[in-house]
Amino acid sequence: MTIRDLRGFLVELEAAGELQRVNAEVDPELEIACITDRQSKLPDGGKALLFCNVKGSPHPLATNLFGSPLRMALALQVENLSQLTGKMEHLLESPDLAPAPRLVRHPSCQEVICRAPDLGRYPFLKSWPGEQGRFITLPLVFTCDPDTGTGNCGMYRVRIFDDRSMGIRWKPGSGGHAHWGKYRDAGKPMPVAIAVGAAPALTLAAALPLPQGQDEVSFAGYMEGAPVEMARCLDSELMVPALAEMVIEGVIEPGATRAEGPFANHTGAYDPGEEVPLLRVTCITHRKDPICQATVVGPPPMEDCYLAKAGERLLLPLLRRDCPEIVDLVMPLEGIFHGCAIVAIEKKAPGDGRRVLERLRSTGWLKRGKLLVVVDRPEGELTLSGGFWQALNSVQFPRDLVVTPDGCLGVDATDKLPEEGGLTSDKVRQDASVNARVARRWREYGFFDSGGRER
Repeated sequence: MTIRDLRGFLVELEAAGELQRVNAEVDPELEIACITDRQSKLPDGGKALLFCNVKGSPHPLATNLFGSPLRMALALQVENLSQLTGKMEHLLESPDLAPAPRLVRHPSCQEVICRAPDLGRYPFLKSWPGEQGRFITLPLVFTCDPDTGTGNCGMYRVRIFDDRSMGIRWKPGSGGHAHWGKYRDAGKPMPVAIAVGAAPALTLAAALPLPQGQDEVSFAGYMEGAPVEMARCLDSELMVPALAEMVIEGVIEPGATRAEGPFANHTGAYDPGEEVPLLRVTCITHRKDPICQATVVGPPPMEDCYLAKAGERLLLPLLRRDCPEIVDLVMPLEGIFHGCAIVAIEKKAPGDGRRVLERLRSTGWLKRGKLLVVVDRPEGELTLSGGFWQALNSVQFPRDLVVTPDGCLGVDATDKLPEEGGLTSDKVRQDASVNARVARRWREYGFFDSGGRER
């Protein structure tokens, strides 16, 4: 079935035995994050968590919903994340498959209208002791270009300052930052809407560096298999998800900024923060009984790593368009937010490894990757351990290293052809006939469990 909203996802998680309801009272300041962090560090990613009794708030809070490959695949309604690559290839071949959003009136996200905003009554988190306040950590931030009217949905860090003001940190080069720059330069107030608790496909779309011209909402509709229902904001022309749990509307006045303070990062250290645009909240709308959603950012493995792994599979076809030699890639959780990747290629000519590295550095979503390692196409599936093994057996230092001026490292760990000074060697392989015989007789050897499954 199609998952159209957060509630539908929670139903699916509970049916799969992946949701843990926590009925004991918990504090949104540090305690919920500590519980979530412990769950995230379990070998299977722990459980998705629904905190039903949050201190100081009448509303429940969900965390760690995407925190395993199984739950991420369930969120996107695929059997495994590898299927996402084919879905993206299909979309790139036929862009019209991404449906335009559908406008609805009287949306669920506006069942309750709060004209006297009180952000303190919602269970947003302070996750780590060194942070100076609470953050919305899975926000879908909607903005539009003042010149063209083109919308953008991005995931940016949102710091709550008080009941009626927040700061938004968007990176240079992002859609939201570009829109903010235009409003600022024109001296005009900028409308912003922040949705909390949306459909998984839209949450992923907001987090991805989608190709230029690809609308996040239409992309989410393609992933869901149906147009995303959208509604017009009360105080602006911005469009927001009709089935979101909550929408915060506001305005950024020209030149208005405030220091956001430290934020705990995936590096395991605090980002000191910076001066960020200051959002004045004009109204909050939500469902009658909203469920808030949050994630905890910190040392991996964390929930956001699996959102990034889904992105790895979806964005692979974009790399192949720029570099047809690329067969696959794998990114370790420990370096996934640094652009650390092992990239397998079909090497056909001398210098192909270096050429792929140069191309990856010149364009695309891996161009700032701290460590890119290029290896030959493996005989089977590319895995992290297999790729690392290939690299160590093929690389020669310092010959195969490429260091960029900004301190990023590339490694051409492909087998070198004779023209590159390589030596010809035979690969170790099982005898084909013996291998086939063993495969036929596998159960005869007794290699199956009590349920009759081969092992």
